[in-house]
Amino acid sequence: EETEKDVLRLTNENNSADLEIQELTAKLDKVTAERDDAAAKLIEAHTSLLNTSNEKVAMNDQVAELKKMESEYANSIAKMEATIQERDDEIMTLNKSIESSLAKIQSTEKALSELSAEKEEWTKKIE
Repeated sequence: EETEKDVLRLTNENNSADLEIQELTAKLDKVTAERDDAAAKLIEAHTSLLNTSNEKVAMNDQVAELKKMESEYANSIAKMEATIQERDDEIMTLNKSIESSLAKIQSTEKALSELSAEKEEWTKKIE
């Protein structure tokens, strides 16, 4: 009878231990699933951050390229403005030279006209 009690007690303890193991296994499965979910979310967040970082790097590269192009454009405009100014200066010099030549031509024509008039006077006097 003592043995039967021991067997019954041990069976009950064994059954209780089995139930406890099942409960602990269920809890472990739940915690494992939560950990796997958290790990997946962490990987997703890491991937998102990496993509954002790569996008920022690409945008920074584009901004740097745009700044370089803007600088080159500004330099090109400055060179063109300098060239235009040089041409304007050359035109001003040529205009002054033309004006001076025209003044000389007018002066020469006036002198020629005066000489021609003087010649006519002398021609009339001689006749």
